[in-house]
Amino acid sequence: MSRGYNTRAYISPAPGAFYVIGTGDFGLPVPALVNGELAYNAGAGSLAMGTAFIKLTWISQEGESLPSAEASVVVSAASGAVTVTIPTAPAGAIGFRLYSSGTTGLEELNTNALSTTQAQQNFVTNQGTLSGFPISDTTVQLLIYGTGAVVPTVDHSGIQANLPSVGANTTVEYYAFVPNTGSQWKVQKSVQYMKSDGVADPAGILLSKIDCIAPVYPGVSTVVALGAVIVINGYAFKCTVNGTTAATFIGFSKFNLTKGATTTDGSVTWTSFGKAAWLRFTFGNTSGSAAIPASQVYELFQD
Repeated sequence: MSRGYNTRAYISPAPGAFYVIGTGDFGLPVPALVNGELAYNAGAGSLAMGTAFIKLTWISQEGESLPSAEASVVVSAASGAVTVTIPTAPAGAIGFRLYSSGTTGLEELNTNALSTTQAQQNFVTNQGTLSGFPISDTTVQLLIYGTGAVVPTVDHSGIQANLPSVGANTTVEYYAFVPNTGSQWKVQKSVQYMKSDGVADPAGILLSKIDCIAPVYPGVSTVVALGAVIVINGYAFKCTVNGTTAATFIGFSKFNLTKGATTTDGSVTWTSFGKAAWLRFTFGNTSGSAAIPASQVYELFQD
């Protein structure tokens, strides 16, 4: 006699796919450098008469962020300098890098020790050792334009891309990648989630849904926007240099599948995220001003 009991186990089935995005996994926001943070200093440097153009990036433990919008200031006479007031650093930033030029859109990294009055230091990151300025430097005086690397086009400041700014009364789609070596993530299917930290998003920000997607290759001679994502044979790629795909399909064998490696396709550059799937977050904003979703833990799963 069982007296109302039986030996059957009542348990929830394990999720078919599970992944956690940590608070620190999101990349750093783009620096908010504006023209008003640049000031011309007469006779203090070696800049020629003209206009100085400057961009800024943050350095995190993971690597380097995307650059700020271009800021500029007029250099009224030869032998000028520019003082750059650094915006307030976001949480997770350990330093910053300066890119400058006398020509718009052609900023290069300031690595020459004589190019600024402030000394740079080396930051050891997961991207490698990066030279830059410590966060404690609230201003940098530029004496010579940069002659190093060009501004980055890929966000390396986090495991995932930086969370987007969502404009007033609009929606934005954000893409996070999840490892999918066992094909456990199923495409064209919704993703459930928990935000166990309980961090509140800014007023008006709503996450309406998350789904798993595998966008197909856009086709030959097709314009591709920066940040566009695709999946080919289970491998995820993101467009990190926008352009137009080749007139003839380069073939899957030409794609470099190694995570972090790039493939040139016409004027488009695809960066590999390895064997992975894309999770599409749809954020909305019902407020009257732009806002960025809060960085927090997302526990993601599919049944």
